[in-house]
Amino acid sequence: MAPEGGKHGGRPQKKLKGLQRLRWWCEVCQKQTRDENGFKQHTLSESHVRAMQIVAENPKKFIEGYSKEFQHDFLQLLRTSHGEKPIHLNRFYQEYISDKTHVHLNSTKWSSLTEFSKYLAREGICRVEEKEDGIFVQWIDNSPEAIRRRDLVQRANRLEEQQASEEKEILQQVERARQNKAVSTEPEKPAELAKEKWTDFSLNLKSSSNSPKPTTSTSQGKNNEQQDASSKPVDKPAKKPNVFGMKRKQPSGTKAVPDPPKKMTEIERIMKEDMERKKRRLVK
Repeated sequence: MAPEGGKHGGRPQKKLKGLQRLRWWCEVCQKQTRDENGFKQHTLSESHVRAMQIVAENPKKFIEGYSKEFQHDFLQLLRTSHGEKPIHLNRFYQEYISDKTHVHLNSTKWSSLTEFSKYLAREGICRVEEKEDGIFVQWIDNSPEAIRRRDLVQRANRLEEQQASEEKEILQQVERARQNKAVSTEPEKPAELAKEKWTDFSLNLKSSSNSPKPTTSTSQGKNNEQQDASSKPVDKPAKKPNVFGMKRKQPSGTKAVPDPPKKMTEIERIMKEDMERKKRRLVK
């Protein structure tokens, strides 16, 4: 390498700044190469061959270790930087790989970022949702304090829902009672009116039945009764005379006192005047 400040001084260092191609990164040796040729030369080096021989003895152990480290760092950054807010998966992964010391995904047991997100959702570690613009990931706090806090919130929500349902049921019962009361009170007025009408009608019938009948009908009825009584044979014994009902005989020397004239009713008076008026017309 040329000394710093020379013709090519600083050029290699400048090329290594920023993110490099993931395919040219060696996870076992923790070494990043600049291009394909550099990565090929690294794989042929003695240090890389020795490290790969160690890995070949138990590859599952190394892959599992890298997977756990990748998952831990990924979730740690997600929790501290975004909390329980959803974020686009690819956008967050760019934040994660901005650290050069991070564990790369190609050294884990997951073949892609989508497979890793499915694993997080399946294990209940994160909430994953696929939308039109991509996959969104949201961290779930499973700490005892967070679980207790969520339980309290759920209990409060259930209590509010129960109270709301009870209030709604009470209001419905009050409304039903009000409707039943309105229905039961409305027909009472016509019934009372009909009752009053029937009462008045019955009173009129009673008054008409108790009114005196004309004298002609009563006299005819009495004559008919006397004729029926005279035609039928009398088998009953003769009744004793009623002393109190008999008329007292006037003494021979006294005059008979005439009975006072009966008072005419208004109808009889009108009929009498009408008859006299007709007689006067006939005389004229």
